Amino acid sequence: MRIFYILFVFLTLIFKDPLSLDFEQLETKSGIKFWLVEDNSLPLVSLSFSFKGGALADGLGKEGTTNLMTSLLDEGTDGFTAENFKLSMRENGVKISFSSRKEKVEGTLQVVKSQLQEGFWLLHEAVNNPIFKTNEINKVKKQLVASIKIDESNISTLASDKFEEYFFNDKKMKRKVKGSVRSINNISRQDLIESHKKIFCRNNVYIGIAGSINKDLAKKYIDYVFGSLPLKNTKNFQPNVSVNKGSKIINVDSPQSTVIFGQRGVGRNDPNYFSARILNYVLGGGGFQSRLYKEVREKKGLVYSIYSYLRPYEEEGIIIGGFQTRNKTVKETMNKVIDEWKKISKNGITKNDLNDAKTYYKGSFSRNYTNTLSISKLLTVVQYYSLGEDYFKKRNQIIDQINLNEINNYASTLFDPESLYFMIVGKPDI
Repeated sequence: MRIFYILFVFLTLIFKDPLSLDFEQLETKSGIKFWLVEDNSLPLVSLSFSFKGGALADGLGKEGTTNLMTSLLDEGTDGFTAENFKLSMRENGVKISFSSRKEKVEGTLQVVKSQLQEGFWLLHEAVNNPIFKTNEINKVKKQLVASIKIDESNISTLASDKFEEYFFNDKKMKRKVKGSVRSINNISRQDLIESHKKIFCRNNVYIGIAGSINKDLAKKYIDYVFGSLPLKNTKNFQPNVSVNKGSKIINVDSPQSTVIFGQRGVGRNDPNYFSARILNYVLGGGGFQSRLYKEVREKKGLVYSIYSYLRPYEEEGIIIGGFQTRNKTVKETMNKVIDEWKKISKNGITKNDLNDAKTYYKGSFSRNYTNTLSISKLLTVVQYYSLGEDYFKKRNQIIDQINLNEINNYASTLFDPESLYFMIVGKPDI
């Protein structure tokens, strides 16, 4: 408690109100909008950005194109070889990263204030001028193929991949972001160039920046990095959350089975989003305090750990969970999960459950304010999902206004034990 209090005081000194965030909404000369938190307490600057359009836009038979493209952005540009780019990052204390998801591409920059020019120069090169050299493409392809083969030999990763393959009905949602060994080898240099042009557009980017930088300098550097990108004239691919129910067994020789389970959930823009988060916290998202952990781990000793979480997209989402157990106790554990699903659907949660979850979500939000990178990411997320400029002020009000009757009525519609889908990887005694 003392540590949390010290953190609370520290955040109060920096932001005045630790449950709010003092930011500016700005626009560059080229029309790029972004949010800025200027904080001169440390000589650091972090930038976070998201482009809509990810692996869902990959061509048929060329799954993994977007992921391969983003993996190559720091592997050679007009101004740098792959080796020189990485050397310059090390010498200037710059960190740049890119990642691909089903529906978007994300990136970050971290740089010390004294090396701002070098840091944004490197980011500009990666975003605007990747050259996708054949030898670098082949090198990264080999790395990805090796990674895919490792995934296929790891029972937990295999279970997650197989869950998505059989759980989703939509062909695009079934596919892995990394692609497959076969699809990776089908991707050409031209595919990568087209993927880059399709996703990296200046009217398709959401940006947050935090740290020791003023608004004029921030505008200048954001325009420098993103201002010359083309305008987007193609549609974004949105996740189609049409899902199956039932179960599927993938036979793998193992003393334990890994089980991934889930059902349709809720999108980030749904007005019941926080109600869903609270309900899931009580069910399986609250660690040692969750019902699944207490019933399945503590009382029955069937698993070492068990969990559930929300995976929201913009308009739709899923609830997903998992556990590992001995092959002979797979069925018993699955039945316990179904029982808890039935209980929360029929009986909801208690007043104490609701208060504890509210306290957790209001208190844990302050962790997003502990460094410039997490702040910049938070600014990007709020813009990406169009949560509103008043989100930081109204978030706690939304949580406080959730009452027990309403949330329990919602639980009866959210959780459907008949809709659960179980992917079982191992040698279960079923």
